[in-house]
Amino acid sequence: MRDALMASQRDRRLATNSESGVQLKTQSFDARSRPLRVAVVGAGHFGRFHAKQYAQNKNAELVAVADTNAAVADAVAREFGCAALYDHRALIGRIDAASVVVPTSQHFAIASELQQAGIDTLVEKPLTDTIASAESLMRVAERSDRILQVGHIERFSSCFRALTGRVHGPLYFESNRISPWKERNLDADVVFDLMIHDIDIIVGLAGSNVIDVSAVGTRLFSDKVDLANARLTFESGCVANITASRVSHKVERSLRVFQPGSYLVCDFVTHRIFSYTTKGEPGKTGVDAIASEVIEVPREDSLANEIDEFLSCVRNRTRPTVDGRAGVEAVRIAEQVNESIQRHLMNAHLRGTGSPTQV
Repeated sequence: MRDALMASQRDRRLATNSESGVQLKTQSFDARSRPLRVAVVGAGHFGRFHAKQYAQNKNAELVAVADTNAAVADAVAREFGCAALYDHRALIGRIDAASVVVPTSQHFAIASELQQAGIDTLVEKPLTDTIASAESLMRVAERSDRILQVGHIERFSSCFRALTGRVHGPLYFESNRISPWKERNLDADVVFDLMIHDIDIIVGLAGSNVIDVSAVGTRLFSDKVDLANARLTFESGCVANITASRVSHKVERSLRVFQPGSYLVCDFVTHRIFSYTTKGEPGKTGVDAIASEVIEVPREDSLANEIDEFLSCVRNRTRPTVDGRAGVEAVRIAEQVNESIQRHLMNAHLRGTGSPTQV
C-alpha cells in the first residue's frame, strides 16, 4: 500500500513537471468519437518528426513529449504546443498511444512499461537490440493485448508499395544502402542502424523464411561495425545480397530484383523504378525482345503514412503491417548477420590476416 501511494505521488509530481506551460489532460476519453491522445517518448532528431506528424494529424491529439533532457523536451513541446515531461512514466493513465523514439538499448524497458500500463506503442526500428529482448517485448504486447508496431519506415514508402505489385517469385535481390558518416545513432552498428531496413524490405517481398546467413563487415570510424555485406538464403531458393555502409562519400538506396521474365531496379532516392521485361526470345532477337519502362513514383511522406496506420490500428484494434513478429524477425536476422561477421573476423585473425578487435 505504501509503495502504491509513493508511486502515485511520484506520477502526479512528474505530470506537473513541465516548463512548457501546457498541462496534461486527465479526463476520460471516448476513442470512438475523439482524437486519440498520443505522446512521443524521446524528443531528439527523429522524435521531433514523430511529434510534428502527430500534431498535424486530425486523428491525434499530441498530449506531451517526454525526454530526460529537459531542454530538448521543452523545445519540442513549445514548437508543437504540448506538455514537456522528463519521465515517460508520467504519461501513464493520460494517453492512449505513444511513439518510442529513444536509443535502441532503451526500447524494451520503456515500451514494455507503457504496454503493461495499457498504452499502445509504435517503437522505432529496430524493435530492440537483441533477439531475446525483442521476443520478450512481443510477448508483453500479446499478454497486455496492446498494439505493437515497429517503425520500419520503408514499408510505408510509395516506392515499396509500387514494388510490391511488381515482384512475383523473386530469385535474387541486390540492395545497397550507403550514406556519409553522421555523428548520431552510434549506439547501434550499421547492421541494426541501416541494413535492418533492407532486411525487413526483402523479407517482406520474398515471402519466404531465411534459412542461411553469411556476412562480412568491419569498423572504420566508430567502435562498432560501420560497413557490412550479408548474403541471405531463403527456403524458396531466393538469395539476397545486402550491402550497408555509413562511411561513404555519397548517398545510395537502391534495390534490384531478378525474377522469371523480368528485372527491376528501384531507386529510393530518385523515386524511380526501372523495369525490364522479356516479350520474346532475347537469344534470337536480342534487345528487341526486352521491353523497358521507367516508372516515376509519386513522393509521399513515409512517416505520415506509418503514423496514419498506427493510429488506425489503435482505434480499430487491427494488426499493423509491421507488427511485433515482423520486428522480431528483422532483429533475429540482423543478429545472425552480426554473428557471422564475428566468425569471419575470428577466422581471418586465426589465418593471420586480421584482428578480432576490429569490431
